[in-house]
Amino acid sequence: MAKSPKSDKVSIRLRLDRETLDRIDELVSESGRQRFIREAILERLDEEIPPVIYDLMEEVRQLTARVDFLEEQRDTSVFRGELNELIKTRVCRDELDRKILAYILQHRGASSPDLAENLLSNSSKRRTIVDRISKLNQRAQSELGHEILHHERGEREGKRGAWWAIDPDELVS
Repeated sequence: MAKSPKSDKVSIRLRLDRETLDRIDELVSESGRQRFIREAILERLDEEIPPVIYDLMEEVRQLTARVDFLEEQRDTSVFRGELNELIKTRVCRDELDRKILAYILQHRGASSPDLAENLLSNSSKRRTIVDRISKLNQRAQSELGHEILHHERGEREGKRGAWWAIDPDELVS
């Protein structure tokens, strides 16, 4: 037997008193109950929030989400642009390294899962972030003579188990 296409309609259960049901049956008969109730609900919704207003509200929600995303991207790119040339070119291997440093500077510290979620869209890739930070610190040790990031297990500034820039002023132009 072939599967029927999945419908986006949902069944609900509705309890009505007998008198209301009898009035509906008089008006549209038993076979028209479902259509009548659906149309009555839609009509009431259109009275409360007209379709044009509902569409505008949805558009505003989408625009707000897009603006939030663009502002976050702009903020991060500003911090990436502020990294000094030595850090950008010799300590950072690629764009992900620059994003890690920018995120830590922008948010004044960050945990590995936060970095993985926000930069790689997957919090389970925190090990990738930890490996990258270790390599960043190794390159900084050879180029600058000291590490640029350190990890604190305890709570600091409302963050627990986060990475911090040792000297944030040294990283920016």
